[in-house]
Amino acid sequence: MKNKGTLTQPTPENSRAIPGALFHFLAKGEDTGNRHALLKIDVQPGAEPPEHTHAHEDEAYYILDGKITFKVGDEFFEASTGDYVFLPKEVSHTFQVKSEVARVLMWISPAGLDQWFWDNSAPAPDMKPLPALQGPPPEDIIYHNVTTLKEYGVEMV
Repeated sequence: MKNKGTLTQPTPENSRAIPGALFHFLAKGEDTGNRHALLKIDVQPGAEPPEHTHAHEDEAYYILDGKITFKVGDEFFEASTGDYVFLPKEVSHTFQVKSEVARVLMWISPAGLDQWFWDNSAPAPDMKPLPALQGPPPEDIIYHNVTTLKEYGVEMV
């Protein structure tokens, strides 16, 4: 870990893309001694994760802009600009974007899972998401994601 403070902002060097979403890695685990990671994410409808649980980390979302319905366990939260949603580890969760795009801060604590997002996304020198998928992802992508996420303690419900 760097033994000093840091100042970051979204740049082409710390931004990565997947179909329908753009990740800005503001703080990776390697920057914080794995205490936490912070990502700014621009996500479109259709790029949401399936319902899943985390064995190791809590997640929290702060909605910068847009509307998202979160399912956390058996509860539903209608979150919009200015709202904060906490997703505790070992509780299943998912979300659905209800606006054209949602811009969020995602806090992961402790860090670790941020590395999966980095490794399973593409460089974004143009600071844009990859084109959204039309329909579900191909089976080989689903298999890869489910298999590699298990290595990080993430299980699909």
